[in-house]
Amino acid sequence: MRVEKIELPGAGYGAKIPTLTAYVQDNIEDQPARRRPVALICPGGGYAFCSDREGEPIALALLARGYQAFVLDYTVTDATETAPLLPAPQVDLARALALVRSRADDWRVDGARIGLVGCSAGAHLCATYAALAKDDAFLARAGVSDTEACVAWQVLCYPVVDLDAGWPPDPAYAARICEEGSLLRRAQDLVSDATPPTFLWHTATDETVPVNNAYLYAAALAHAGVDHELHVFHAGRHGLSLATEQTAHYPGDAIPHVAHWVDLAAEWLGDIRPDCTRTSN
Repeated sequence: MRVEKIELPGAGYGAKIPTLTAYVQDNIEDQPARRRPVALICPGGGYAFCSDREGEPIALALLARGYQAFVLDYTVTDATETAPLLPAPQVDLARALALVRSRADDWRVDGARIGLVGCSAGAHLCATYAALAKDDAFLARAGVSDTEACVAWQVLCYPVVDLDAGWPPDPAYAARICEEGSLLRRAQDLVSDATPPTFLWHTATDETVPVNNAYLYAAALAHAGVDHELHVFHAGRHGLSLATEQTAHYPGDAIPHVAHWVDLAAEWLGDIRPDCTRTSN
């Protein structure tokens, strides 16, 4: 396996340099031409940082299930900026996807089967990006084509969906993320029949990001006729990541029942086998 960290161009907000870390499996001799599907992971962190518990551990779990995995350390809020953060992280994501496709041969990836895994605020990033990836003005700002920007599927873990649905609790911080009235505040309103197939999971007792966020997005997917699967586990705090000892932050964060989400998502993806040629318009 190869691990490579690459700096991305700045998105025009703040001083942070976004990076993409590649976790790439080399082919065995018996499978020299194998191309693997890709999971590009956007960790959570409330748009204030990118959580390491939701980056490499999830990447390694997906590597074990046959994916090439990439972790995006995207642009976050900067106290020196007066403008809202969004859509700078979405620009980072578009450029990361273009980079993965540009190195498809070297990294042995299937460019038609690239999807997103987002946790918490990282899930909001993914869900809003799914709509922006088809917007000409956004693509021009990011400097990528619609083909480079395409995603085939998304997995949203305890997602922030609506910035007015319980997180963030401080309206002033919500305004730092996204200006009032922006379409990016409510990811559920961006869902259409062009939204990629989506797997969501949440916990019913999440006190940080209320589970209603997942319900709002799932209802929008159902209304638009988008293939989706929603799992709400009856117990567990916010930010469980893999829900194993490896990613536990507090005692009790290792919950075997919740830890099934990785296999459930992988089984769903194997069942529907999404690709960009079928999901893009």
